[in-house]
Amino acid sequence: MVRWVRCSFLILSLLVLVRIPVLAADWPQPTPQQLKMTFDPDAPGAPAVYLDYDESINDEQDFDSVFAEIKILTEKGREEFSDIPIMLLQDRWNPYYIPGNAQITGIEGRTIEPDGAVVPFTGKAFKKDVVVTSGWKVTETAFTMPQVQVGSIVEYRWELAYPQSAMDPPDWVIQRPIFVHKAHYHYARADTIINYIDIRDAQGHEHTASRMLYYKFLPKNAKVTMLRDGNGDMTSYDLVVENVPPIPAEDDTPPLNSFAYRVALYYSPGGNESDFWKIEGGSWSKDADRFAASSDAIKAAVAEVVSPGDSDEQKLEKIYAAVMTVDNTDFTRTHTQQENKVEGGKTKTAADIWANKRGDSNQITRLFIAMARTAGLKAYDVITTRRNQSILNVGYLNWGQLSDEVAIVNLDGKDLYFDPGDRYCEFGKLGWIHAQMLGIRQTDSGTEEATLSAQSYTDNETFRKADLTLGADGSVQGQVQVIMKGVEALRWRQDALSNDAEKAQKDFEKAMQERVPDGVRVKMDGFDALTDSTSNLLARLDVSGTMGTTAGKRLIVPAEFFETNVKPPFAAETRQNPIDMRYPYAQQDKVTVTLGPGLSVDSLPQGTAIPMAKGGEYKSIYSHAGGSYTAVRLLALGNTIFTQKDYPMLRGFFQGAAAQDQEQVVLRGAK
Repeated sequence: MVRWVRCSFLILSLLVLVRIPVLAADWPQPTPQQLKMTFDPDAPGAPAVYLDYDESINDEQDFDSVFAEIKILTEKGREEFSDIPIMLLQDRWNPYYIPGNAQITGIEGRTIEPDGAVVPFTGKAFKKDVVVTSGWKVTETAFTMPQVQVGSIVEYRWELAYPQSAMDPPDWVIQRPIFVHKAHYHYARADTIINYIDIRDAQGHEHTASRMLYYKFLPKNAKVTMLRDGNGDMTSYDLVVENVPPIPAEDDTPPLNSFAYRVALYYSPGGNESDFWKIEGGSWSKDADRFAASSDAIKAAVAEVVSPGDSDEQKLEKIYAAVMTVDNTDFTRTHTQQENKVEGGKTKTAADIWANKRGDSNQITRLFIAMARTAGLKAYDVITTRRNQSILNVGYLNWGQLSDEVAIVNLDGKDLYFDPGDRYCEFGKLGWIHAQMLGIRQTDSGTEEATLSAQSYTDNETFRKADLTLGADGSVQGQVQVIMKGVEALRWRQDALSNDAEKAQKDFEKAMQERVPDGVRVKMDGFDALTDSTSNLLARLDVSGTMGTTAGKRLIVPAEFFETNVKPPFAAETRQNPIDMRYPYAQQDKVTVTLGPGLSVDSLPQGTAIPMAKGGEYKSIYSHAGGSYTAVRLLALGNTIFTQKDYPMLRGFFQGAAAQDQEQVVLRGAK
C-alpha cells in the first residue's frame, strides 16, 4: 500500500537538492557467451532471464531509476518483454505508473542482436489500458523496444521525478516472473528530515516518525546493508541478490506477499511490536466506536426494525436484513463529494449511513454494530485483510495491511461472526475472503489479535440437477437446475449487483457451456432469489443439441454431464508453493437421462469412492431402471490449506476424480 507522507515545507526549503542524472551513462557490454546463449541452465525452459537489474530510489533528491538487462530465450519471452511498463517503484503490488504522482524524466534503451548489432531505442512512452482482473482496467505507461527477437538482449533504463512533498520508502518484491542472475536495490532516505515526517494511519490520524524500519524475507545469505555517513547517521539501505528463482506461476497459491522474497521499508512512530498494534488498534477502535455511536436516529431505526418480543437472534436477523438493504458503494458506485453536497448527504456516523441508505463496506459493518448495540447486544468490530490479496504480518508494523471490517456479536456467551459489508453474504456467515483470517478485534478492555471463524464445506454447497431426454440419433433436450449456497451464490449475486442481472445470466450461461459435452447447447432461463440472500440461489437452463458419438449400433455418451470438458487441477507433477484452495465446498450432481425409443443401456461405469486423508471425498454412483439411467456425483473438500508435502496426496485425489469424470455410458440401438 502506498503511504504518502508529508514533510515540513520550511525544512525542505532549506535543503539544496541537486539531482544526479542516471541516464546517458555507458551501457554494459554483454559477454560473447551471453550473446550466444539460447538456453539458461540456471532456468531451464525460461522464456527470458534478467542478466542484471538495478533499482534506485532517492528521497533526498526525489527520483527513482531502473536499469535492466534481459536475455530473450523464446518467442514467449519476445512477446512479454518487447513492451516495457514503467512502474511506480513504491507500490510493487500495483506496478503501473500513476500519472500526476511522478513525471518521466528520461527513457533510454537498446536492443542487441545475437550477432552483436545494436539497435537504439528512439521511441516514446505511450499509454494503454491493461485488464488486471475481470471488469477492472488500469492505464499502463510503457515503451516498446526495437526489433526484439529470440536471442536478443534488451537493455533499458528510465527515471521518474517526484514532487518534493511525496516521500515514500520502497516496498521491493525481489522475486520476478523470470529468473534474476544479479540485482541491486538501493534506497537513499531523506535522513535529515525524518523527524518532520507525518505518517497518516488508516483513520487519517497523524503520527510523527521517529525511525525507519524494514520487513524482510530474503534468499539465504542475502541481507540488507545499512549505510552511514561520517557522523554515524543512517543514510541509505542497500541490497544485492544473485540467482533469484522466479515467482512460480502456479494456480491456487497464497497471496504473493505471503511467500515472495520481499523487503518493505517504512517509517514508524516508534515502539515495539506489541506497543504498535496496541496503540494503532486503540486509535482504530476509538474511531470505530465514534462512528457506531448510538443516537436518536439509530434508536428510531432499531425501533422500526425489531419488535419488543423478539429474541436476541431474531433482533439480529432483522437488523442484518435491514442493513443489507443499504446501497453498498463498493459494489455499485461511490457518490462524489459534490453529489453528497447536493443531496445533503454526509458520512461521519452510522446514522448518516442509515439516513442516506448508502455507504461502503466498512461503514455498513459499523452501522450493523451500532444497531446491534442499540438493541442491547454486545457487538464488536474486527479489522482484517482479504484472503485473496494479503495475510496480516504482525512483524511488519504497518496498519495499512488491514482493510476490511467484520462484526462479532456475543450471543448466549458465544462469539458469532457477521459480514454485512460483503453484500449478500448470508446471515451468520463470513465471506470466504475473510474466513479464518488474522485481524485485530475490539474487546471490553481494548484490542487484541484474533483469528476469524472458519468456513465448513456445508457453508458452500452446490447441487446441479439435469433431467434430459436422449434420442437414438444423439439428440438431447431437457432442463438443468443449479442450486447454490454460500460462495457460488455470493459470486453470482455480486456479479449482478456490480454489473447487471442480464450480464450475470450471460456469464453463468458461458460458464456452464464450457463444462458440458461438445454438441450440447445450454441457454439460461433465469435466476431465482437473485437478490435474496436468505434463500438458495437457483439458476435454470434449457438444454438442446446433440450428445455422444456412434460406434456401429451403439451410442457412447459422457457419464458425467457437468464435468465433461473440465480440465483437472494440479496437472504438474511437482509443486514449489503451498496450496490455498480458498474455501471448503461440497458439490453434488444428479443427472437423469430418459432414453428415446429403441435405446437401452448396454453398460454403465463402475461407481467408485476416492477418500482423501486430509478432508476430501469423491463418490460416483450409476444406476438404470426401465428406460432411463442416473449418474450421481459428489465431491467435497473440507480443508483449504495444504503444504508442498501434501501436494502428491492432493494431486492424486483430484486426478483420480477427473479420471472417473471421463467415464462413459454405452447405449444400444443408435441410428
